[in-house]
Amino acid sequence: MILNFFPSQGWESWDIEYRPLIPEGMPVLVDDDLRFEDGPAVPRPAAVVNRWLRELPASGAPAPSSWENYARVLKEWMEFLVEHGVGLFDSRARLKSALSRYAEHRAAGPLKARFAATTWGQHMSILSLFYRWAINEEYATAEPFTYRAARALFAGTGRAVKVNLAVCRTPKPHVTIKYLEPDFTELFRKGLRGLAPDGSQDTGFHG
Repeated sequence: MILNFFPSQGWESWDIEYRPLIPEGMPVLVDDDLRFEDGPAVPRPAAVVNRWLRELPASGAPAPSSWENYARVLKEWMEFLVEHGVGLFDSRARLKSALSRYAEHRAAGPLKARFAATTWGQHMSILSLFYRWAINEEYATAEPFTYRAARALFAGTGRAVKVNLAVCRTPKPHVTIKYLEPDFTELFRKGLRGLAPDGSQDTGFHG
């Protein structure tokens, strides 16, 4: 699969009346045979992905760097599916099986293919956005993800959310201790020296 970026330079010579509405630098995915459809009104999956990409600026992703990231995530997922004979809009059972294999590939496959948990989470979030859009637009009838209901709290207000179970949980950063109370500091120093809290030798200290 080929990833290109749309240039509008010279559009006046394209035998069209108006400048294309495609944003400058928008990623465009093309199958290796350079075809976008298999017949009249039968768009290939790459053409559907391209439509989704073109709508990103109006869907909360105005930065070109985000467009490229989203396109690369879909490209890698589609190439993986093709290698295993699974369609982008296949049945739920086959998509779930493919996602399972993809998770194993990204976690324990070749070193260059492995993802950290945070990278995997980003990819799953992007794929989830795409499949929800594709289902709403009636391109897809199923997605590979399973969700659970949860409640998110922000500024004291709770709201119901869906949590994608394919996203790996990542450990929270440890709290940084910015200062120590004087009494704890003294106790800590005594402990390091092998002393008991009263300053006497700690017989249980082993260095």
